[in-house]
Amino acid sequence: MKKEVYAGFDIGGTKILTVLADQQGQWLADHRCSTFADEGPEAILCQIKNALNQVLDKAGVDRDRLLKAGVCIAGYFDATHRLLVHSPNIPGWNHFPLEEKLSSWLDVPVWVENDANAAALGETYEGAAKGKTEVVYVTVSTGIGAGLICRGKIYRGSLGFAGEIGHMKVKPGGATCGCGGRGCLETVASGTAIARKARQAIESGQFIKGIGSAEALTTEDVFEAVQTGDKVAQTILREAIQYLGMGLANAVNLLNPQIIVVGGGVVKAGKALLEPLEKEIRKNAVPALAKDLVLKKAALGSASGVKGMIHLLRQGER
Repeated sequence: MKKEVYAGFDIGGTKILTVLADQQGQWLADHRCSTFADEGPEAILCQIKNALNQVLDKAGVDRDRLLKAGVCIAGYFDATHRLLVHSPNIPGWNHFPLEEKLSSWLDVPVWVENDANAAALGETYEGAAKGKTEVVYVTVSTGIGAGLICRGKIYRGSLGFAGEIGHMKVKPGGATCGCGGRGCLETVASGTAIARKARQAIESGQFIKGIGSAEALTTEDVFEAVQTGDKVAQTILREAIQYLGMGLANAVNLLNPQIIVVGGGVVKAGKALLEPLEKEIRKNAVPALAKDLVLKKAALGSASGVKGMIHLLRQGER
């Protein structure tokens, strides 16, 4: 029987999303499970194999019809040597040959991609950037990452690490970042940075409406306080937007995209984020490059990565 389905896996620090799709890209079944992040690569490979069996059973598809599988994962994937160099959310994956290992477990070719790259591809072909060929997709959540689409394809750079916009230096001498540098965009504009700023404000004696304890404070709490008109929360978000706008304006000046798509947890702030962010980008970017630029919220949510991987598999080249 001719093989005619694809499997896509989005491996995150807390969950794994598995999708089975046909040759037209239509989803046949999906499965979600928590990630056994602390149990090592072998445990997660077992999870992937079990998840594949689950979606095959749900779709009523025989195992021998699987043509190829694709995995997107947060981290530095060396596209030249086909190695996962490091994943910040999943311990024990340093210099791990994920493609080779998983291919032997599943007995089909496996392609691996950085999750932001895959999400950028998904948003380009099925989401907010549909119809565009020059796209910057930025995800703002615990950290800040980006996927770059040039001429309709992922731009990976020389090794596959392009798009680390979160480590662009925007505040010289600023806070130390997880990458070891100082003043990275991630340290002043991520969801983590926004929550940290709010905690510091409360600990210094300032009051933020609706937030009692600094210890349990979340980024979503800050957004809710912004909506109620709290001045401290509004100031914190405004500062984060200023830095994010600066970073994205630099990306516009360098790459001249048609559209910037913003995803990740911080987009829950809605218009309070997107409208002033667009103004900041236009203020800081070269006017000729920003003139026709479009800024949009991501449309696919948590499905963007697997949709991008399915597209990549169907496309047949990477």
